Amino acid sequence: MRSKLPPRLATWLLGRLASGQTRESLIGDLIEQYRNGRSASWYWRQTLGSIVTGAWGEVCDHKLLATRAALVGLATMWAFGAVARFLLQILWVLTSGGVYLGGHWVRLDYGWIHYRMYMAFLLTLLGSAGSGWIVGRFHRDHQAPMVFAFVISVILGALVELLIQVGVVGWTISPVARYPQTLVLWFVLAPISIVIGSMIASRPRPIGFR
Repeated sequence: MRSKLPPRLATWLLGRLASGQTRESLIGDLIEQYRNGRSASWYWRQTLGSIVTGAWGEVCDHKLLATRAALVGLATMWAFGAVARFLLQILWVLTSGGVYLGGHWVRLDYGWIHYRMYMAFLLTLLGSAGSGWIVGRFHRDHQAPMVFAFVISVILGALVELLIQVGVVGWTISPVARYPQTLVLWFVLAPISIVIGSMIASRPRPIGFR
């Protein structure tokens, strides 16, 4: 009779993102309890809880390293953002009249301007993933907690910017109603992209099912 296997994605995430020296024993204990009758939802709750609490504990133990990781991530994110703004400005120029180069006008059909928002979102997600890769690549010994610190800094930065905009313009802008896609981008999609980028940079830790 085959042993009851826990959710593979949850176990894979534990192997990639769990922190601390007891990672393998933690995974083994969760698998054992799952086989003894625990539900898949319980396994997922324990997985996510272990990842978050483990990362937070290591951030508290390595505050300077976490600060450096957050600053590195934010700096690279700003650099990627600058490149994205430059590319979008080029798109605007080419669709608004073009550029005269070498005796010829180089321009794009104005219809391309309708894709500007989608391109901005895509470039933001790519920049977030790239920043996550850089933070993960240069903090491999404490990868998950340092990426966690970076993600928290991004969310806090987006929250501060939102509050400043509301404070300047007032709640009449109804940010949730008027800019739902931007809120989803900065509070959901960008953090997920950062984590995905960091996981690409991580060393794989194969977890076997006993």
